[in-house]
Amino acid sequence: MGSKYFGRTKPYNRNCILTYQQKLLLDKYAFLRCYIKDNVLICTGYLQPDNCKHKYNIMIEYVVGNEPKSTILYPVINPSFKIHMYQDHSLCLSFKPDMKWTERINIYEYTVPWICEWIIFYEIYQLNGGKWEGKESPIHLSENDRNINIDFT
Repeated sequence: MGSKYFGRTKPYNRNCILTYQQKLLLDKYAFLRCYIKDNVLICTGYLQPDNCKHKYNIMIEYVVGNEPKSTILYPVINPSFKIHMYQDHSLCLSFKPDMKWTERINIYEYTVPWICEWIIFYEIYQLNGGKWEGKESPIHLSENDRNINIDFT
């Protein structure tokens, strides 16, 4: 790999990175079931953070070098920018300018904890009359900000 000043000198091996990310996720989160299809790591499982009312069926789709696309499959939630959810039920978990995703970021360190945090804020939102208590980006979301789940390369 190249230095931070001169960039990558060799292309990375997507399959190795996906396999490594899969291993890290499974080592840390036994509830996940993961597989690799068409250069995308796909993980599903049920997640219920402490003191939360519901168990959520989630899906994480990771394309190397991009922020994972995280989706709530069940329970069915009406998507809204107000709750940081896109029309395809994927979640807005970070502000892109705050974090540049690369192939070197271990997704288990961020994605699952961020999904847990989103679930907690969603359940608070339901209890407090529709006020989102979580952090928000300084600009409003649009459907074009969704994370990708297809490897275009």
